[in-house]
Amino acid sequence: MNEILKTIKSRRSVRAYTEQQISQEDLTAILEAATYAPSGMGLQTWHFTAIQNDAVLEELNEKIKGAFAKSDEPRLQERGHSRTYCCYYHAPTLVIVSNEPTQWWASMDCACA
Repeated sequence: MNEILKTIKSRRSVRAYTEQQISQEDLTAILEAATYAPSGMGLQTWHFTAIQNDAVLEELNEKIKGAFAKSDEPRLQERGHSRTYCCYYHAPTLVIVSNEPTQWWASMDCACA
């Protein structure tokens, strides 16, 4: 079977992580692969922010929970008030994909990356 198709078919969403940090080599390869994603008009205006610092990850999670707690959406409120909720499932590395909102397709570029 074609290796790319085999990889696509074996992809899974993971929501349980170990505390083991990924290697710098693997993180670099992941970020490099993301830069090859298609982008509107080839502008590649995305940004990748990799966070591996435990204190920063915890602070980010608390800020997100605070925003959720203020939401009008009951599901988000529940998560915002939960002691155990973690928006990144306690992964030791979080990559945030963001973009300049100057083009209407910016969010789609992020999704592709």
